[in-house]
Amino acid sequence: SVRLSQPYKEYSAIALMAETIAMFEFKRANLDNALEYFNQALHAKKSYQGDSTIDVARTVNNLANIHFSLGNLDDAMKLYQDALEIKRLCLGNDSDEVANTLNNIAHVMVTAGKEQEALQAYHNVVRIRQDRYGKNHSSVATTLASMGDVYIKLGKLEIAMTYFEQCIRIQKLNQEHCDERVLENLASIYGKLGEWHKAESAFKEIVQLKRSVQGEDSLEVAKSLDLLAVSYIEQDRCVDSIEHLKEALRIRKACLSGEDGEILASLNKLAFVYKSCEMTTEMMDVKAEFDRIQKNEK
Repeated sequence: SVRLSQPYKEYSAIALMAETIAMFEFKRANLDNALEYFNQALHAKKSYQGDSTIDVARTVNNLANIHFSLGNLDDAMKLYQDALEIKRLCLGNDSDEVANTLNNIAHVMVTAGKEQEALQAYHNVVRIRQDRYGKNHSSVATTLASMGDVYIKLGKLEIAMTYFEQCIRIQKLNQEHCDERVLENLASIYGKLGEWHKAESAFKEIVQLKRSVQGEDSLEVAKSLDLLAVSYIEQDRCVDSIEHLKEALRIRKACLSGEDGEILASLNKLAFVYKSCEMTTEMMDVKAEFDRIQKNEK
């Protein structure tokens, strides 16, 4: 068996203890403390391992994560690039850890407003993950969604839409829960592009997903029901929107106090649709309820 020298053992113990404390502080969001202990761990590791081991690279990556969380983008970028260089040296250009660090670099680029550089990094992440896991792996879907986010920032909605659609297709193929945020982005893009039938389908999925995760009477469900109703209205199907607006109103009444502004807004939307459908009696009933609540507030 290999016998370790006393300094090696000491530095190893220091690194392990410092990194354990750093991770604990990071989870508690004590970022300055985490930064101090990760630096101690890195110094100890370099003292007994050298500068270019995979263990050193992982600690450098953790340091970069802290700087990114603190908003120190230049420091984070330099550390991620250092970690990337070591990982490529130790593991090759196409390892999963290389892809993960490239993904982190892309996040920094997006935050710094360097969208084109971010897209280049994300493309490399997709290529590595597709080669390692196949084109329909969940990690590929996650990266495609991130690329869609970048294209939204660039105002290229049609391209963003294709990436979000690919993400959702993969998630459905793998029988995974569709990403709620991606579905919401897709529905919004469909609406902006005037593809309201597609928006309707997406909002229906969002409502179903939110009900399964958050419960039937969640305020988030009510918000999505409102948007689903809008998709009907935009297709000149005002009557079909009514049941969803009524359900959204019911949820808000169940969750909020009677005088809450959201309830008043919900009543206002319902009155508008009743008026558009020439349902005068229903409109007057809703308006009377609206006026009664406003009077009670005074």
